[in-house]
Amino acid sequence: MYHHHCLGIRRANPTKEKHVSTNDLISHRNQYKGQKAIFTLSLVAIFTLWVWQFHQIIFSFNSNQSLGRAEIEPNEPPRRIRAREDNVAKYRAAIIHANKILVFYNLFVAGTEDEERVQDIVNEQLAVLDPQLHYINASITSLGHPLPRIPDQMTREHIVEGGDEGETLHALWNYCRSNNNHDTKVVYLHSKGSFHPSEQNDKLRRFLTEGALSGECAHLPDTCNVCSSRMSPLPHPHTPGNMWLARCDYVAKLVDPFALKEKKLPKQYLHDNACHGYGRFFFEHWVHSHPSVSPCDLYAGNEYTWAYEHVPRVPFRKNLQRAPRFEFNHYVQMESSLCPLTPDAVLGRQVKDYKTIYNSVALADSWWGWNFFTRASSHPPPSNKRIITNKRRTVPRSPSASFCYSEEGSLHHIALDMIQHSSRPGSPSYEKLKHVLNLNQQFYINLGSPIFHRNEVSISTMLQGYGLNQTVGRPSSHIITTILVETKLTDSVCRINEDECRDYPRILIQIDHDKLGNEVELCHSSPNCIIVDSSIHNLATAVEKGWTHSFVLLPVMIQSVSRLESQELKLEPLQTRSHSIVYLDRIDDTPKALLWTNNTNQHPETFNLSEMRLRDMTNLYRNTKVCVVSRRYYTSSVGGGYKHLSELARFGCIPVFETFSDSIGTSSFEHCGRVIFSNEEELLKRATDVVGVINHGLINDFTHVDWWKKGVNWGQLLLHFIV
Repeated sequence: MYHHHCLGIRRANPTKEKHVSTNDLISHRNQYKGQKAIFTLSLVAIFTLWVWQFHQIIFSFNSNQSLGRAEIEPNEPPRRIRAREDNVAKYRAAIIHANKILVFYNLFVAGTEDEERVQDIVNEQLAVLDPQLHYINASITSLGHPLPRIPDQMTREHIVEGGDEGETLHALWNYCRSNNNHDTKVVYLHSKGSFHPSEQNDKLRRFLTEGALSGECAHLPDTCNVCSSRMSPLPHPHTPGNMWLARCDYVAKLVDPFALKEKKLPKQYLHDNACHGYGRFFFEHWVHSHPSVSPCDLYAGNEYTWAYEHVPRVPFRKNLQRAPRFEFNHYVQMESSLCPLTPDAVLGRQVKDYKTIYNSVALADSWWGWNFFTRASSHPPPSNKRIITNKRRTVPRSPSASFCYSEEGSLHHIALDMIQHSSRPGSPSYEKLKHVLNLNQQFYINLGSPIFHRNEVSISTMLQGYGLNQTVGRPSSHIITTILVETKLTDSVCRINEDECRDYPRILIQIDHDKLGNEVELCHSSPNCIIVDSSIHNLATAVEKGWTHSFVLLPVMIQSVSRLESQELKLEPLQTRSHSIVYLDRIDDTPKALLWTNNTNQHPETFNLSEMRLRDMTNLYRNTKVCVVSRRYYTSSVGGGYKHLSELARFGCIPVFETFSDSIGTSSFEHCGRVIFSNEEELLKRATDVVGVINHGLINDFTHVDWWKKGVNWGQLLLHFIV
């Protein structure tokens, strides 16, 4: 006979109980029933006690008006009013046990005059809370002037001066670190429009609030860890307007939001940069900053991607899907054209941020960027799903006639992409360019050095194509009837740093790739001066300084004809050329050429480029198989390089070029111009590999030279763009 061990009844011993009477059986049965009844009553009592305790926690939390109230010293009111820790513990326990979502709310009120307007914003947003999904008492961080009608139990903290979104995000981050599990979720909201009231802010606030508090986000699938109305990968991964829901096990991996104000991030993150998500824009980037982010968004319409144009009205139909849901170019077409947005540039910056902030470049197969960037680029992702920066091809591509001789693959198309990137129609820089061009009917160009003569020809052709007339003689500084086209090297008839010349009509051609001088700032401050630059790197600097209204990107450093070409050159076959590699570099602050006739194991010949005659330089390039250009005398992140590329490539040598940060047209340079980009340490190795390819007869045509010669249609460029 077997009895339930939980009731303390052992298995009967058959050797001692061979004869059992009926009375004995009845007695054992009654004993078992009694013990079972006692056990059942015990369970009921324990369960009743547990329910009562849970009810007391919820009841005390909802009814206790002192929860979250400040403890204020009577004689010394603190700048910060913090909730009591014991009540916060109850607050957390109640939320977790009820399996609801805690909403963290960042509230800003500038002053007494804003109270009523901001109270309406708060009421509007908190009315969207769903009692079945969210805890009704949000955790509010109040900044600036206190809002009188906010219940004490909702105010987590009040900061009179110096606070920002980082305070609320830090509290949210700490909460998730204490509740680090997959099923615990948090929502972040803020009173958008309380500081800058506008119809645009109202529309975006309502759109974002509806998504962050939606049932779709609350029940997001396991494949998502951040959910919002819209996630945009450009110009950096973010939710425009910064309201979202996230899983706590993901949030716990993020960098502390206080790292920004405590200056624990690298220096570049401390300065405002809307293109990179740095400075005050870091908080918008923060929730999507980790390599393990798996974003989803709700809005299926393609008319809104980010910023403020075409924000949907509420309510909107929700369709939860992995983000980003559109192609790369769709996000570019809808943006403000102030940031360098190409697949290579955005991907490189994203990987650099992962490395800098989280010391990680290994990305999972599920990373959102693989399909997104692969579709946008002709380069497949690395097979091991690990980004290796500056690792490029060794063998130059064979140009594709269908692409390289089409309008899309041309240098002219690169020029149009550049000006569209910086100055889309209707933008401030577009309007300022039109204004300057229409000030006078004639222009005078002097770029200040003979090395820019061919560039002068291109720019003059462009301006004449627009309908302006070129003045040959030097104009008078007293009569403002001519647009001056010049560089910082120009001996100007009316210098921009002179007060009486500040508003003279002027086109300033920027020739530096790594810095913006005082003349650029002066040009920006003048209503009649526009800056024309070839470098996206410089445009990004202009974004940081607030000068973009005066910046126009155009490839004016590309030479329509190389300054070394005095006549049509007969190109010698690459395989039979006498020199293997010419390496252009700056040594001892002097531009020099290192020449290898056979291989790089031999000691090279050295030439001082500044002392060489143009004919000698021409013969050097036309007899060399591979032309290498190092640009390490600039900083590692500079742009430009177009002048060198357009000068060398026409001689047929294969260009091996140190990587620069500009990215518009990079794929065309590689695909059609046979340019090989490499980091500085591997330049000679890449060049040696290419020499081997040439010696085996694998490159025996000059289709890349024909591509360069086709060039930019300067005479039609402005007419194609300016209406």
